[in-house]
Amino acid sequence: MMKINDLLNNRYRVINLLGHGGMSDVFEARDIIFKRPVAIKIIKSEFADKPENLIRFENEARFSSALNHPNIIKIYDYSKQDGLPYIVNEYVKGQTLRDALDFKKRFQVKEVCRIMLQLCDAVIYLHSKNIIHRDIKPQNIYYDANGDVKLGDFGISYLLNSTFNINENKRVMGTAQYLAPEIVKGELPSFQTDIYAMGINFYELLTGRVPFDGTDPSEIAKQHINSVIPSPLKIIPTLPKEVEQIIFKATNKNLALRYKNVQEMKDDIISLYNNKKAMKKGTSLLSRIFGFAND
Repeated sequence: MMKINDLLNNRYRVINLLGHGGMSDVFEARDIIFKRPVAIKIIKSEFADKPENLIRFENEARFSSALNHPNIIKIYDYSKQDGLPYIVNEYVKGQTLRDALDFKKRFQVKEVCRIMLQLCDAVIYLHSKNIIHRDIKPQNIYYDANGDVKLGDFGISYLLNSTFNINENKRVMGTAQYLAPEIVKGELPSFQTDIYAMGINFYELLTGRVPFDGTDPSEIAKQHINSVIPSPLKIIPTLPKEVEQIIFKATNKNLALRYKNVQEMKDDIISLYNNKKAMKKGTSLLSRIFGFAND
């Protein structure tokens, strides 16, 4: 059990608890060798008795330890404390996009474009390493006061052509609200799986809600197969039409009609961002006058 003031590996001094995840707790600590703040994620004891949880936790460290990109959280170390594995991450000042959404309710189009372009860069880099994230959602995207974005949490990431992947034919992996329909059907993930989730994130950042939601994850998942995603313009009529086009292409249930790669999606977001008329339309009058979203 990790406690405040513990010294891990004669190197990391635990300062305080940052939060709880599904399988882990996250602490702020101080690396006394490099004299920098770090975040330490340690698996909860109640989850450590299942081999698949330990493999998933180890895979998170394995998949992301070699990654080096400004929009991806860095992993510095992997070790154990009282038999429980922990990961030492880059410490990111700020909040998750989930926290920001809970506070702001939704973002303006220009701000969403800036977030999505950084997310695109992160995922383009991941895909160049043959890694599929599989859990792109606001809870796993960190957002600081400067508007910088960092993608984290590689616990269920999938490495193409690897023997490290677990339980791929046994269960659907991911978060119901962001699941691509082919994943719900039991197919293996592809780069387009992440693109679908990015489209859902785009939708949520702009409207403040996901297209499919509810209390039953299995019912939410089925909607990705059977239901048409409602237009974001029905929720926020002032959004530019280009937003709808990007979201519908990113979340097309037909893989042949979905973006083939993240670069294609990024190019369309750049075109939207550079379209002054669309940007003006997507910014509320109150925001233009006072600098906040008209919610």
